[in-house]
Amino acid sequence: MKVADRLARTLKAWGASFAFGIPGNDVLETVRACEEAGIRFVLAKSEPAAAFMADAAAQITGKPQVLIPALGPGIANATAGLAGALMERSPIAVLTGEMATANAQIYNHQAFDHVALATPVVKYAAHLNAARPAQHLARALDIATSYPAGPVMLNVPADLGRQDSKETAEPQPAQIARTGLAETAVAELRLRLAAAKRPLALIGRGALAERVPQALQAFLESRHMPFFATYKAKGVVSDRHALCLGAVGLSPIVDAANLKLLAAADLIVCVGFDPIELRDAWVDAWGAAVQGIALDWGPLNHRIFPLGQECYGDLPTMLAQLTAPSTTAWSAEMLAACRAEVAHIVRPRAPAAGISPAALFKAVSDRVTPKWRMTVDVGAHRILASHAIAAQAPGQLMQSNGLCCMGYAVPAAIGAQLADPQAPVVALVGDGCMLMTLGELPLAAELDLPIVVVVLNDGALSLIKLKQAKMQMAQRAVDFAGPRFDQVAQACGAVGVRVESLAAFEAAFDQALKVRKFTVIDAVVDPAEYMEQM
Repeated sequence: MKVADRLARTLKAWGASFAFGIPGNDVLETVRACEEAGIRFVLAKSEPAAAFMADAAAQITGKPQVLIPALGPGIANATAGLAGALMERSPIAVLTGEMATANAQIYNHQAFDHVALATPVVKYAAHLNAARPAQHLARALDIATSYPAGPVMLNVPADLGRQDSKETAEPQPAQIARTGLAETAVAELRLRLAAAKRPLALIGRGALAERVPQALQAFLESRHMPFFATYKAKGVVSDRHALCLGAVGLSPIVDAANLKLLAAADLIVCVGFDPIELRDAWVDAWGAAVQGIALDWGPLNHRIFPLGQECYGDLPTMLAQLTAPSTTAWSAEMLAACRAEVAHIVRPRAPAAGISPAALFKAVSDRVTPKWRMTVDVGAHRILASHAIAAQAPGQLMQSNGLCCMGYAVPAAIGAQLADPQAPVVALVGDGCMLMTLGELPLAAELDLPIVVVVLNDGALSLIKLKQAKMQMAQRAVDFAGPRFDQVAQACGAVGVRVESLAAFEAAFDQALKVRKFTVIDAVVDPAEYMEQM
């Protein structure tokens, strides 16, 4: 068995089902071995997009997926995707190619230190141990999947992958016994929860893990505890639930409304609440004197806001231990007023021309079912979509919220559709982001993926334009003349439709969902309302 086969068998043992990348001659052995081990290789059109695909597939499957970039420009191009996976807490195994060992430190074409490049944007990076490749990869995968998860990288010289392996070990994932709280801690926390008059929960991406959503909903309902969620945690408990107060983290205007309610709480319960999703207004968002309880799988090692009493272990077990009937002093009127204030902020306005983005997102939200998966790109449209679209299932609205990397939604939609073939998948993309990933449209067509891509076309980087206006700066470097995305889509093998009214959008969107064919809807929108929404 060759070294590359040892690596592929190890990846398969950890549950990897897809490898994404663009091969060079230095990774061909790795690609072959993965496919022969049952790991499907997907030929992306750019390395950052390949990383976003692996990120999305890892989030949906809950298993580490694989990125295979070639040496030099391949791994260099992938860096944005690796940094994204690190901040999205997604387990990815990166097996990058390297020049043959006989030329190391001598030949310099396309040569630089891959490990040094990757180290700041992965949890672990190293040159592969030639004598124990499977054991080394198993160690890296253990690091990738430990909380918080993230990418790891092993540098594999081309000749090493082709070598016969003398290793006999076939590592398997660790069997970890998850534990809950000690009885004394349970008793103490139950007393604190019962004594709170206005407890408020903050739910983060740590709650997306399997078994948490049901336990969390039972906990919140037993305590009659209202909650906010970060953008990535939307849907862990349905946005339509009576205790849900909406999303927090990016819009300063919406956060100002939500933080008023937060200030009225006498106990803040953080559940998997990862501050990597939050803008800097959340630094010291409440004082150390505020009572707090943090429940999570493990420490995130931050000092962004006080956590109070920190409790780490098996999160669903801990939530079940703390589930008990109690009442609160929150009035229905107070909670309704908070929801109404946010709803008023993100309401659709009458557009001067084209479509109100808020009205478009309401149309999407009205059609969402728990089976859908949606990806949303970065920009003003993402902030609005995260408030205007009600997620009904955990992880349903996927986005780059840690790194906020443009060009995420279309590649992520491809990864999501591959990982969950039966789900309707919708990508919500700004025109600036779409221009970054046009190359992936032919890939979606080639794979015959029934993705629906909605391009919000306003001919500008609207979020930056908005920030310039609020800073009383002249508008520079934000407007551009984009193509007809419907025509580009048709040239790439998709159904392309251009719409300039809400009624036309709804008709095109309904048709795309009905026929299950790869469709790009070029929606002309009026961005004027963004100024009052964020």
